[in-house]
Amino acid sequence: MDLNKVRQAVEEVFDEIVAIRRDIHMHPELSEHEERTMHVISDYLTKLGIPHETNVSGYGVVGIVGDPNADFAVGIRADIDALPIQEENDVPYASKNPGVMHACGHDIHTACLLGVARILKGMESELKGAVKLFFQPAEETIGGAEGMIKWGCMENPPVKHVFSLHADPTYPVGKVLVSTGRMNASTTDLHIRVNGISCHGAHPDNGIDSIVVASHVVLALQTISSRFASPTTPVIVTVGSIHGGTKSNIIAGSVDLVGTIRALDFKTRDFVKAHVEEIAKNTAAAFGATAEVELEDGYPPLVNDRAVSMRVAEICREALGNDSVVFMEEPSLGADDFAYFSAAVPSSYFNIGTMSDKCTTPQMLHSEVFCPDEECLKVGMVMEAACAIAFLEEQK
Repeated sequence: MDLNKVRQAVEEVFDEIVAIRRDIHMHPELSEHEERTMHVISDYLTKLGIPHETNVSGYGVVGIVGDPNADFAVGIRADIDALPIQEENDVPYASKNPGVMHACGHDIHTACLLGVARILKGMESELKGAVKLFFQPAEETIGGAEGMIKWGCMENPPVKHVFSLHADPTYPVGKVLVSTGRMNASTTDLHIRVNGISCHGAHPDNGIDSIVVASHVVLALQTISSRFASPTTPVIVTVGSIHGGTKSNIIAGSVDLVGTIRALDFKTRDFVKAHVEEIAKNTAAAFGATAEVELEDGYPPLVNDRAVSMRVAEICREALGNDSVVFMEEPSLGADDFAYFSAAVPSSYFNIGTMSDKCTTPQMLHSEVFCPDEECLKVGMVMEAACAIAFLEEQK
């Protein structure tokens, strides 16, 4: 692999990719509504002469560079959806869609992959197989990755590895964070309805106060991580929403609790789910109330393949310098539906630093002031292009 050729190609395409990123940033679209974004992607791939399919698992796009009849391929994934956040950045390319913003860097991810598409198209005759381009919708909601896999994106030719990147505003541009195993948690949606007996607020003894009961349930659920799970096993049970009651002098008959469960493996997830149900029902019963518990599993844990990720780290050092790699010492209890790809084939999901040395405002994902340094696009394009080329060359 000629890394100088890759780096030169990145420099040549950079200005164009910045313009595309800003266009996507100005016109963000929520999950399951990414129609304009899909057309921007499709139009660019068409201009490059890259065959592709649209409307995949909603508004996804799947393209292919290289020999479509190859024995194998590698895949690169970029998520394309935005968030329901009102942007507060004073930049000329700020969001024009009220209440919608690319606050998680998906515009960066999409632009990087479009740049990689152009770079690899220019090297198509040298590729030792095929590269499949996965522009994936609905990462923030229903998990578009699962739908794309069911559609068949991993087939014809068969995909052996998938790579993806994520913006990380806690590290400066030039740093790449690599995880060699467990990286993100599974998700389970939690809904508990506590049923008491409504009555006049002046006579609480005539009813069962569901708000008081629900308060005890919330506190009791916190003992799952502090007293039931091992101190070395990360577990989260978060109640993020409480709704109940209508008036100050009415004892509420019912209260709804909505939250999330996070765990790093299925065994722990199932253990936590069982305790949530037991604690909620028995705590409510202690007060003479009842609890209805609904648990719905979402994304699986995201686990990187160690060998693939170690090779990604080597490629990063070769492409960006020995001090560019940072190994993630601890997994995050956040979640990402790239987990479906990493469960399907040995894969690697890594973060790229987006912090500018000129930044005076703390940068966080899902923030109304998230404003990544666009130099990170160069890092992302180099990494994705180099990984694709290297793994095709090394495939056996």
